[in-house]
Amino acid sequence: MSRKATIVQVFIASPSDVCDERDLLAATILELNRTWSKALGIIFELVRWEDNVPPALGDDAQAVINSQVGDEYDVFIGILWGKFGTPTQRAASGTMEEFERAYDRFLENGSLPEIMIYFKDQPLPPSKVDPAQLEKVQQFKKKIEGLGVYSIFDDAASFESSVRAHLSALAQKFSIRAPEEVEDAARSVAQEDGFSEDDLGYLDYVEIYDSRMHEMSAIVSTMTAATELIGEQMNARSLDLEGVTSPSVAKKIIKKSADDMESYADILSANIPLMSASRETAMSALSGALVVQAELGENRDQLIELRDGVTAFRDATFNTRGSLSGFRDVINGMPRMTSDLNRAKRRVVAQLDLMDMEHEKTLQNVKNILESVDKLLE
Repeated sequence: MSRKATIVQVFIASPSDVCDERDLLAATILELNRTWSKALGIIFELVRWEDNVPPALGDDAQAVINSQVGDEYDVFIGILWGKFGTPTQRAASGTMEEFERAYDRFLENGSLPEIMIYFKDQPLPPSKVDPAQLEKVQQFKKKIEGLGVYSIFDDAASFESSVRAHLSALAQKFSIRAPEEVEDAARSVAQEDGFSEDDLGYLDYVEIYDSRMHEMSAIVSTMTAATELIGEQMNARSLDLEGVTSPSVAKKIIKKSADDMESYADILSANIPLMSASRETAMSALSGALVVQAELGENRDQLIELRDGVTAFRDATFNTRGSLSGFRDVINGMPRMTSDLNRAKRRVVAQLDLMDMEHEKTLQNVKNILESVDKLLE
């Protein structure tokens, strides 16, 4: 069955000291595309010089990269740590030149490319410290502070979680599907695992269950990262408001907070249907495994292992549900300051209510599964 998908090109710019992050971004996009291509109708295509720039002649190396990459990409991601890079004939470094080209396009178009800059906040090995390079990185950071386009990470895990959250928001923005189509397509992810009940055995069911649980874990990680990010953003906006007496200045800060919340709602909206689809397939496969297990005869070790895993999942879901419930109350209790903020609040609360319903369904599914396992163990 053919599908229509929008290709969203993501260009990555960075000096040479963040190669690990470049590779991690590539791996993350590859993993997440599996779901997004089906559910949201988009595919993120990573553009980077090591993959997309063949040898060629030009005025200088950066000019060759500019020529090969072009200006048609949709998302610009910059990553910096201790190096700023080598000056070019047109800018303070290749990364700076790439950013300026992207930012000029953004000013011209008013929307694209989306620009995200990540600064790695991790101690440098003494042998790799170059004060002049570090100073240039800090100057660049100050230059873009007012643009609201950068994030800070301190290790690979925090970089991956931030990228997942940001890309999920962009996936929703670039999606070619209407919200109801997203939900239908998400469920097709589960259906296309399509298995014949007559053909599958115990190990097949367990493999399907494990695969869908892995998907759920990735989705939960994305939403957890997004929740942590919006929490940090809300704290930062609150600090920005301290001491502000001008209504116009306060309104601008509140508008940024509303935009942050809208992006968070987009992430939840994109991922809740995906989580639901994975849950349905996982629980169905686990039920099938228990049926086959009963037919094969009792194997207490396998059943106990399954029960322990499902119990741990239940406990984690319960804890997550409680945390999000508290966060929902915080959002709902925010004062009515502006129409933008009020609309954003309603969207976030509505999505958190949907998430709570999904958690309720999950816990009920798990309860039924555990009751079945306990009966088999009697």
